[in-house]
Amino acid sequence: MKYIRKAIALVLVAVFIAAVAIGLSVIFAVRNLNVFTVDYTAEDTDGDDEFAVAVAGIREELSQFEGRTIVTVNEDDISAIVAASGYAEYVSCEKVYPCTINVTVKERLEVFAVQNDDGTCSVLDENCELITSKSSNLNNLDGSPDVLLSAPAEDYALIASICRAFGEKFNSVRAFAESVTAVNDQILGELLRIKLRCGVTMEIRDYKQHTDEKAEALFSAFDVTPDYLKLGGTMYCLETDSGAFRVILPDNTVV
Repeated sequence: MKYIRKAIALVLVAVFIAAVAIGLSVIFAVRNLNVFTVDYTAEDTDGDDEFAVAVAGIREELSQFEGRTIVTVNEDDISAIVAASGYAEYVSCEKVYPCTINVTVKERLEVFAVQNDDGTCSVLDENCELITSKSSNLNNLDGSPDVLLSAPAEDYALIASICRAFGEKFNSVRAFAESVTAVNDQILGELLRIKLRCGVTMEIRDYKQHTDEKAEALFSAFDVTPDYLKLGGTMYCLETDSGAFRVILPDNTVV
């Protein structure tokens, strides 16, 4: 009898533990998956909002987590789903116990376009990271051209840093810049040319060395350049033998 009572007790304990586990799995099962957005599009006149489509796809993909215990839902899995959406960028994930997950995403803005051999364009965001491929370089929000980028992919991060500084200085990269081109000149070395929509081209020579200082020198020189010199030609920055950074304007004036 003694062993029977112990066996019954063990069975009851096992049943109790199983019941608790089942109850907790039900209580903590994901039932609410909310996606909050930060976007820049009030309405798309063509009736095709890429960000809205991306968010709809994210919601559909996240539905696979419904019914799973909330503690087993991995933030990395959620961010991977968002990253694969194209026009959405992962911001945060908040678990609200017992059964709610709030995901926040923001719209990725088209900034650059890389011309492909097949005639399409690879569209990149401000960090020079791929968003999507499309038939033209016209921006999805305003229909104006994105900045044409021609440079080795390994330089994208550096170029993105330069252009972010440019955007901070002049409010918008796309509003001022027409193209960004990296050139390997046999005589002058590695050049980065930023063609502005007003006509003039900013050129950073040996742009992988002292990049920030040369870019800042160019931006500052642009502020004091007469308007008529901004209509064409090239203003370039170089480092002198003394270590100073000088800008040569289109009329050969040194700033």
